Amino acid sequence: MTRVNPPERNMVFVSHANPEENELALWLSLQLASEGYAVWCDLTKLLGGEKFWEDIQDAISARTAKFVYILSRVSNQKRGTLDELDCAIGTEKRHQLKDFIITAKVDDLPYDDVYIGIRRLNHIDFNAWAKGLSILLEKFERDGVPRTPGFGHDAVCSWWRDQFSADAGVLEQPEHLLSNWFKVESIPSTLYEHKLSAVRPGAVSIEDTVFAYPAAWVSDVSFLSFAPAGEVCAAIGANLEIAATNEYRYEDVLSGVAVKDGPKYISQLFRMAWKAALEKRLSLYEMANNQLCFYFSGGLVKDDYIDFKTIDGEKAWRSVVGFKTLLGGRVRHWHYGITGKPILRPETLFVVKGHVLFSDDKKTLWDSKEATAKARRNQCKNWWNDDWRDRLLATMSHLAEDGETVRIPLAGSAVFTLSKFPILFESPVSYLQLKEIKKDDVEDYTFEVEDDELDEGEDGAGVAEEDSE
Repeated sequence: MTRVNPPERNMVFVSHANPEENELALWLSLQLASEGYAVWCDLTKLLGGEKFWEDIQDAISARTAKFVYILSRVSNQKRGTLDELDCAIGTEKRHQLKDFIITAKVDDLPYDDVYIGIRRLNHIDFNAWAKGLSILLEKFERDGVPRTPGFGHDAVCSWWRDQFSADAGVLEQPEHLLSNWFKVESIPSTLYEHKLSAVRPGAVSIEDTVFAYPAAWVSDVSFLSFAPAGEVCAAIGANLEIAATNEYRYEDVLSGVAVKDGPKYISQLFRMAWKAALEKRLSLYEMANNQLCFYFSGGLVKDDYIDFKTIDGEKAWRSVVGFKTLLGGRVRHWHYGITGKPILRPETLFVVKGHVLFSDDKKTLWDSKEATAKARRNQCKNWWNDDWRDRLLATMSHLAEDGETVRIPLAGSAVFTLSKFPILFESPVSYLQLKEIKKDDVEDYTFEVEDDELDEGEDGAGVAEEDSE
C-alpha cells in the first residue's frame, strides 16, 4: 500500500471582511508576498503563481501554515469571516498547531466583545500598519514559516503591473513636499580680512592664535572673519596686533572676486559658527565619518520630548530620547541628533540630517560604531518618514527658541539666521494612498523572544488640539 504524504503547510491565509477591510488585506498580502511568503487572499489571485483554492476549507485545513485574521467590528460579526475562523480553530485543535491563528486588530472593538474562540489570544495592534507588519514578520521568523519560490518582490511587481496601469493612483494635482534643506534667511553684508603682525619678533601662525569667533586662515598671517577689527583685537592677545584690514562685500567673496577660494572660506566660517552655536544647546558626538552630530542627552529637554508646530501650524510633540527593554531586562536608550552642512550655490542653505545614537544610561554614548549601527537598524526599522520629519522639525523648533529662525552668531555683532522650517518643493502630481497610515502609541505584541526587544517606551508622537492638555 502506497503512503501519501500530506501536503506541505507553506501558505499564509489572510482572512478579512470584504469589502470593509480590503485595503489593509491587500496591503498586508502584498507586503508578506514581497517577503517571500506564499499568501492566499481573495484579493490577490494568481500572485506568485498560486493556485486559487475554490475550496476554502481545504486551503485552511491542509495547506495553511499561519491563519492571519484581520479582527474588526465588522469581521467579528460577519458570517463569512467567522466561518473561516471556525475552520481555522478546528484545524489548530485537530493538528495541534501552536500559534496557528494570529489576529491583527484594526479598530476599537472591546475585548469583551471579541469572538469567544479567539478572545484568549494576544492581538497584534494593526492600527499602525507598519508596526503591526514588523511584529508579524518577526513572529514568522521565530516560528520558521517557510518562504516559497515564486513569491518575492519581483512577483509582487509583476502582479501589480498586471492588475493596474502604470499611472494607477496618480492624481493630476500638485503636492507640496518637505525637504531637509533649511534656507539661510539673513547673512551679514560685510566680511573682513585681517592681517596680523607680531608686537615682538617671531613668527605669526595659526597655532599662536585662538579667536572668540569663527576665523578662516587665507595665509600664514591673514584670516577672514565676520568680526570687525575692534572685536578681533580683544581676543588675539598682547603679542599680536592687526597690521591691516580689508573690507569685502559678502557677494564678492562668495563669487571669488575679492578673495581666491572665497566660497571655501565662507563654508568654513559657517561650519565653525554652527558648531559653536549648537554646542551650547545640544551634546556633541563625532561620528564614524568625522561628522559632528549634536544630540539630545537624557533630561536636556523636559520629559525628553519637544512641543512644536507642524508646517501647517498644528500643535504636535515628539520624543527625542527614548528606550527599549531588551531580553534579560537590559535597557537600551536612544538619542536623536542632527548634523548640518552648508550649501552656498545656487542659494545659501543648510542640509540638516537626523541621526540616532545609543547609550546605557541616557548620558554616555556607546563608543562602538559597529554596535551603534546595528542598534540603529533595529531601533529605526519601524520609523517612517513622519518619524524622521517630525523629530527634525522638533529639533529646529528647539534651536529657534520659540522664534521663527535659528540664530547662529558669527561675531559679536553679526549673526546668520536659518528658517526653522525646511524648504518646500512642489510636485506637479500627487498620488492616492491605499490608506492614511495612523501613527499612534501602541503596545507591542510580544512572544517568546530570543534576541530582540520586549517592549518599547518613550517613543511617542502626537498632534494636540488647541484645547488639549
